[in-house]
Amino acid sequence: MKIAICDDDKYIRDFIAKSISDEITDAIVKCYESAENLLEAAYNPDILFLDIQMPGIDGMELAKQVRANGSDAVIIFVTALEEYVFNAFDVRAFNYLVKPIDKEKLTEVLHAAVEEIIHRQTRVTPVVPDNKSFIIKANGLSRSVSISEIAFAEVFNRRIVLHMRDNDEIEYYGRMTDLENTVGNDFFRVHRAYLINLSAIQSYNSKVVKVAGVEIPVARGKYQDLVRAYLSFNTRGL
Repeated sequence: MKIAICDDDKYIRDFIAKSISDEITDAIVKCYESAENLLEAAYNPDILFLDIQMPGIDGMELAKQVRANGSDAVIIFVTALEEYVFNAFDVRAFNYLVKPIDKEKLTEVLHAAVEEIIHRQTRVTPVVPDNKSFIIKANGLSRSVSISEIAFAEVFNRRIVLHMRDNDEIEYYGRMTDLENTVGNDFFRVHRAYLINLSAIQSYNSKVVKVAGVEIPVARGKYQDLVRAYLSFNTRGL
């Protein structure tokens, strides 16, 4: 497991490096005090702890360059101000840590990142366990619906359409609020008309989220909450 830490604060670099070595004894950890140093080193880590606020090239710009260079590293942002992570979706960030860093939170995020790398290497796609379902009435028949198989739901004229992972569509009369309460916090309502499964997200930016090949609009004022929900899901779901 190759891990890089890029932060202009030596104390933070040393703290993260020591925490990593305490948890993963065989990890290869390299530290960089600036974005320029990391880019010059041409080091391609599996996991990258990245300070957002740095002199010169800041962490967000560095993340964009890292992605442009073809890296699929698991990026974990480190910041003193949470609002700086709200552009994290654009560079496919995995999670973030707020300074002063809590050791327990760091350990939690680190292990989740390691699990993500393992899933990628073994070509196993993590999904929500298929152990929850609910009953709906559609076309006069009762039907059991597996929550984990829902990609997203949309509502219009009191009718809800469940778009399933296998491209099936299930339509029934109901309220989106009731569905939202039923499926739980692994789903997020990005728009009054759309509820998405966080595990089914394919790509995203501040305006749309792509789920099951469909671009779903992100309502004004929902983007920051979406970032929080998705990054929290990455840690919680593994």
